[in-house]
Amino acid sequence: MERCGLADQKNRTGGLPTAPEQENKKRKIPWGMLYILVTVIALVLFGVFNREFGNVFRTLSNLAPGFLLLAVVITVFYFVFEGGIIRLLMRSQNFPMRWGSALKISLIGIYYSYITPSATGGQPMQSAYLRRDKIPVGISAAVLIIKFFCFQCAFVLCSLLSFIFMYDKLTLENPAIIPFIILGLIVNGGSIIFFPSLFIKPVLHNICRFAKWLVKKMRFLGRFHLMDSIDRFEADFGSYRENFREKRGSVLWGILLSIPQFILQMSVIYFVFRAFGYHDIGYWEVFAVQSLLQVSVSFMPMPGASGAQEIGFSAFFRNYFAKDDLYSAVMVWRFFTYYLVVIAGALLVVVDQFLYGRRKKAEQESTTEE
Repeated sequence: MERCGLADQKNRTGGLPTAPEQENKKRKIPWGMLYILVTVIALVLFGVFNREFGNVFRTLSNLAPGFLLLAVVITVFYFVFEGGIIRLLMRSQNFPMRWGSALKISLIGIYYSYITPSATGGQPMQSAYLRRDKIPVGISAAVLIIKFFCFQCAFVLCSLLSFIFMYDKLTLENPAIIPFIILGLIVNGGSIIFFPSLFIKPVLHNICRFAKWLVKKMRFLGRFHLMDSIDRFEADFGSYRENFREKRGSVLWGILLSIPQFILQMSVIYFVFRAFGYHDIGYWEVFAVQSLLQVSVSFMPMPGASGAQEIGFSAFFRNYFAKDDLYSAVMVWRFFTYYLVVIAGALLVVVDQFLYGRRKKAEQESTTEE
């Protein structure tokens, strides 16, 4: 009877929304458009408050374009590896993923890592985007933690080998940076131990219990039904843990593929080095110094390790850019490894949010017509 009444009401109004429905539509907040607006504003402010970002284009015009193009190509291949490893780990859990989606998730993750303190925003935002594709948060969180673990293994391994390779030269020419390198190796090495511990059942259970305790203490969170969400998260995360032993091969492949991915990321500086006209230092030495810089500042709490990266670059590469061009080198290097990624990520977020909004609107209209 109730359904008939609704149908009659719809017929009497000619299929048009009634006054209460119109009022509800008016009250609906356009979160998608607000999200796009905030992203655009952040991008504009990003350019306004980074003076070196404006100066970098003048410096680029005086450099060898071929090597700069190679720096861009290397960065693109780095994204391909990032997306490929995520796709591999998702498929190992019977969640097929297209290459386009994998590349989008990889760039979005790197973008949010670069604009949030200590790179804390990358994995949560990737999980949020994967949820659109009907992938449970627990599964996506587990996969992304394993992805991070794989990269950290490659990161620490390559950095440790670089430290051994460069130790004698650092001792003679730049001993002050050695304690920072050791601290970075310890911190990043510790993450290799910490994140796999989340797959130990009692550890995960106690973390979820603590989350529930916080929700109970903060009563205003009750309306979000977080208690049920935490239980579902623990169950989904646990299902990944149960399959982990059977699919260790995918994790091993993730680690092996992360090694060339890390090498690609650390290789950008070599092509910047060559673009400035330097050719007297070999590739592996420049790569080693860059990896040691990265391990020394990666745990800094600033977004993208801003400030620490620039200061660290000046300390690590002061003997390599010897033509009074160290500051210019810092600007160009940060442009290719940070600013360019932030710009590309922001544009992707805006376009993707716009297309997602149109798709959701079309689905709602289709449901209404039925």
